[in-house]
Amino acid sequence: MNDVQVNFNNQQYLATYNEQTGYYEVEITAPSEGGIYNTDVLFTDLLGVTTQENIDIQVLAKEKIKIDTNKVFMYIFDYKDLKLKDIIEIADYEINIDEETNANSILKILKNTNAKSKDIVAIKKNNTIVFWGIVDNIQNEDGKELYEFTLKYITNLFNQTVELKNESLIRTNGIEDFLVKTITDNFINNTEDSFLNKNYLEVIAETHTKLEKSVDNVNNNIYNLHTWMTNCTQNYNINYNISIVNKKLRITVKKEELKKELIDMYAYSISNYTEVFETDLVTKVKVLTKEEGSYVLVLLNDRTTSEDINNMNRVDGETKIVYTEKMEDAKQTALDEFKQNSYKHMISFNMLNKYMPVGTPIAVKTKKSVILDTYISAIKITQKHVYEYTCGNMRVKFIDKLLKERK
Repeated sequence: MNDVQVNFNNQQYLATYNEQTGYYEVEITAPSEGGIYNTDVLFTDLLGVTTQENIDIQVLAKEKIKIDTNKVFMYIFDYKDLKLKDIIEIADYEINIDEETNANSILKILKNTNAKSKDIVAIKKNNTIVFWGIVDNIQNEDGKELYEFTLKYITNLFNQTVELKNESLIRTNGIEDFLVKTITDNFINNTEDSFLNKNYLEVIAETHTKLEKSVDNVNNNIYNLHTWMTNCTQNYNINYNISIVNKKLRITVKKEELKKELIDMYAYSISNYTEVFETDLVTKVKVLTKEEGSYVLVLLNDRTTSEDINNMNRVDGETKIVYTEKMEDAKQTALDEFKQNSYKHMISFNMLNKYMPVGTPIAVKTKKSVILDTYISAIKITQKHVYEYTCGNMRVKFIDKLLKERK
């Protein structure tokens, strides 16, 4: 008798064969929370050969009733001591959350406030904070009552060059610990210039991801901390969660995989869906170092890598030459380049009354019923009832696609 085992939500089930339908069936216990749940199915045939398949199952849950007023408020905090300066209702706004391009957010307010450049702001929509930022500048033309605020995302608090210190923490403790130490030493407990310390800041590492990696935007032993923080988000899923706890601005540094959402392009709430694809693929990376020569890594058709350029399983594609200071970082630098083998911001859509933070992984069911795994890389929030989403690099099997094209 064939054997079919199902692992769903960390529970094991044994499927039984239904002679009337011709299918193996199983009754499973639904979890209390809706979402996308990963499921493993193991099929063992009469010859004892086992085949495994991994699928995503969507669980629908009854949504809590929420009164949507679409009202938006801006809370302004003094950048020197975090004291609340003002709370303003805003009606004309365009909030862009996109760390990859460090996009500006524009707010237009019919009120004169005592807000200044560098002040910290929180934007709350329908009683949920959707944006943390800092004031870049405020413009007022000819004494009119209209004030235009230009905001940057909150991580621009650390948009300055710092000295490279304690880099070994990335390998011994974790990349999160290195970031916490760097922020603490330069912005909270700066012993060289205590005048610059932001005593209201609190930064905590919630995870500890050890990497054989060095800071890659260093020049003469200095680098821009904000640039490096953004690189950590893009390459290693390091996120910075903001909250106010005990009158302190708490920043938690965490490697985070958010819960996957299923986006069905047939749904009534989806509009302005755009889908364009590119197939450029880097399959060879040559890494140049300062004094230790070069390192080469190639991509194979089983999605592994090799240092052997004569490997018979090499995939044909583009060659990229990059640079890193130290040979010990060369392999990780090459691997980071291969990670970029993905579609570039070529899916966008609007969604009615549903907010998903940047970094949320999504499974997009296209109008051709194809499932594409991607994530939210940018959000635009306006006074409309829709959120405008842009998807980041697609998690698709490029090599499978190329092999299929060759066949």
